[in-house]
Amino acid sequence: MAQKKVAASSRAARRRRWWQLRQRWRMLGVFEINPEHEFYHLTSVMKEGIRASIQTSMDTPVQDELTAEHFKAEETQTHQEFEMQTFAGPVFAKLRRSLDIREEEYLNSLCSDSCYLQFVSNSKSKADFFVTNDRRFFLKTQSRREVRFLLSNLQVYVEHLKKYPHSLLVRFLGVHRIVIPNQIKKYFIVMQSVFYPDERINIRCRISSLSFLSVLVSILSFVAFVSVWDFSSHRYDIKGCEVGRWTNPDRDGTQMIKVLKDNNFKGQVIALGEQKRWFADQVTADAGFLQRLGVLDYSLLLAHQPLHQDELDGKRSLARLVIRATK
Repeated sequence: MAQKKVAASSRAARRRRWWQLRQRWRMLGVFEINPEHEFYHLTSVMKEGIRASIQTSMDTPVQDELTAEHFKAEETQTHQEFEMQTFAGPVFAKLRRSLDIREEEYLNSLCSDSCYLQFVSNSKSKADFFVTNDRRFFLKTQSRREVRFLLSNLQVYVEHLKKYPHSLLVRFLGVHRIVIPNQIKKYFIVMQSVFYPDERINIRCRISSLSFLSVLVSILSFVAFVSVWDFSSHRYDIKGCEVGRWTNPDRDGTQMIKVLKDNNFKGQVIALGEQKRWFADQVTADAGFLQRLGVLDYSLLLAHQPLHQDELDGKRSLARLVIRATK
């Protein structure tokens, strides 16, 4: 009996060690923003500002009908060391509600005591990317021009999502501006992470069109969304051309997440089967929407994932896999 207990304890210890090692592997390219990190102060005030903004939203009834004034709304909250501006708050509160994201969940994820994570890749974007510690939401710094573009098209964006609830467009959940006198003026947006929950996901890649603004990013998955911090997976940024479209996949000893390109993707095939028609129709609808806005740069997140049993049994259609923040 004693030997059985020792053996069971040893197996449990090995499982814990493997789980810890796997977690470290999955965090390559993602760094905890601890008190020594250069962005610790910024993310701390972002959390404080977001907390106050969400609390205001929780104290305000969600609007059944949105008006033009809601889309133009700007609220400034003054804190001890900084100011926080929230843009179109009632609109994003209603959008979060439509995605079944309760304000309490949103608050607990964005404003938990745990540190944000910094996501680092070889992307040419000058923006800073942060991830909540539970990996549910992304925060991205933006230029004033990008934010104004998003807000000016917010109404048609909301109408598109209402018409196409399984749209492949990323879900924007908030737009804010932090002002620390004589130090920082930063616009940032909050997005739903398509990599959440990540325990079902192994490999992913990305496809892009010709370049323009990155503020409207079309994100989709053929089978299942995939975690950015998965050690073994690959990402592809495909623009539909071959000249200069290859990236050395070696990390060169760094922890930076490499984004591969068109020529790295050659020879790979994805079959959609019965979901091909739905997928093609949704891509056409989303691409047409972006075309009408004059947006030329939008990306597709393309994931390779062996189907789980419930997916093989037909309990999860591709359309329903598009929104991965299910509980």
